[in-house]
Amino acid sequence: MNEEKNNESVRNCFSGVITSLLAGLSAGFILGILFAPKSGKETRKEIKEKSEEVINKSREELGKATDKTKEYIEKSKVKLAELRSMGEEFLEKSHEKMADVSRVAGTGAKEAGDKIKKAIKKGKAKARKIEKELS
Repeated sequence: MNEEKNNESVRNCFSGVITSLLAGLSAGFILGILFAPKSGKETRKEIKEKSEEVINKSREELGKATDKTKEYIEKSKVKLAELRSMGEEFLEKSHEKMADVSRVAGTGAKEAGDKIKKAIKKGKAKARKIEKELS
């Protein structure tokens, strides 16, 4: 539990550092452009170009992330299908084994029951015989 909290704390700290770093870089970039010795028209043009570059780069990265996510989803679907198939196969084999055991147990129980019935009949016959002899 403590390890999870420590990992979460490290992640939060790291994300905070990254966010601060990106904000600082962006602010520095914008201030650098604004205070550069260029005309307003040139500065606005450069800001527009840089913004478009950042937007295009972000779109590319988003596309890559989306593709990776789709790839992981497809791999997960394949793995899930494999696991399901293995589970179904295991279940089918279990049913077959249970049926085999049931047949063997049923046959053995019937044979044992028949033997017990025979033993009881013999015992009754002997008891009658002894009873007749004693009478």
